[in-house]
Amino acid sequence: MQLLNSWWKSLEPIFAYVSYCFSEPMQAPVCRPFWTWVMIGALSIGALMLLVLTWKFVSYKLKLAAAWRAQEQRDRIPDEATFKKVSWEGDKAYSGELGGEEIERRIRAAVNQRRLENLAKQVKLNIV
Repeated sequence: MQLLNSWWKSLEPIFAYVSYCFSEPMQAPVCRPFWTWVMIGALSIGALMLLVLTWKFVSYKLKLAAAWRAQEQRDRIPDEATFKKVSWEGDKAYSGELGGEEIERRIRAAVNQRRLENLAKQVKLNIV
């Protein structure tokens, strides 16, 4: 309690000075230092607020640019139908549950089908 009383007694003259300067005009010689520091404080707070707003604006622009780049990258990835069309389907002939004869039959069928496709391409090239 004694500590608070000593603080209050040391702050009383400051409060009296501030209240006096608020009641007097700004050009009063006694109040010039007070109003100078008030202006410096107000300008500092304004500059700090402007700095924070600029920081937020720049960070928003950077995040927006990153989002646009990410969307461009996502647009470059093909859709599912295109991806299935160009993906390799060679492992479909093999399955661990099939017997050796079934795997052999499927391999022969795939080879024969590929041979027929290549033959058809050669015939088309010879015609043209």
